[in-house]
Amino acid sequence: MSKLPEGITRPIETHRRRVPDEWLDYNGHMNEARYLQAFSDASDSFMAMIGAGPDYIARGRSYFTVESHLRHLGEARAGDEIRVLTQCLGAAGKKMHLFHFLWRGEDLIATGEHMLIHVSLESRRACDPAPEVLARLEGIAAAHASLPLPEGAGRAVGQKA
Repeated sequence: MSKLPEGITRPIETHRRRVPDEWLDYNGHMNEARYLQAFSDASDSFMAMIGAGPDYIARGRSYFTVESHLRHLGEARAGDEIRVLTQCLGAAGKKMHLFHFLWRGEDLIATGEHMLIHVSLESRRACDPAPEVLARLEGIAAAHASLPLPEGAGRAVGQKA
């Protein structure tokens, strides 16, 4: 098993890119589907980091997203560099709970909270992850356990602050 990433005691950068023109809506800013795209790419990067990347998936196991909650706090426009930092809020057996922060420069422009469940791709049912994957996930979750709960974590749509 490879070692955990440096800086593991703080949210981990899991995605970075420039916003392409085709990601814009009629208002000239990144549309809501592309916020989810950025978070999906970040989740994929996180999965690869814990050993659940393409090779693992080819062996018939993966994580499926079962719930997402996005908060739009700002805008991104074509050419803006965006980056996603990821905090692992929990790792319990088959469950992986991630919280993504989407930054444009020094501005937090969105958050995405996601619950993922580990599945067998053959049965399409929940199953336990491979021990080495779970160990890496639990290691990151333990390192992130001392971080404060992010603002907005656990919120529902329209919930008052």
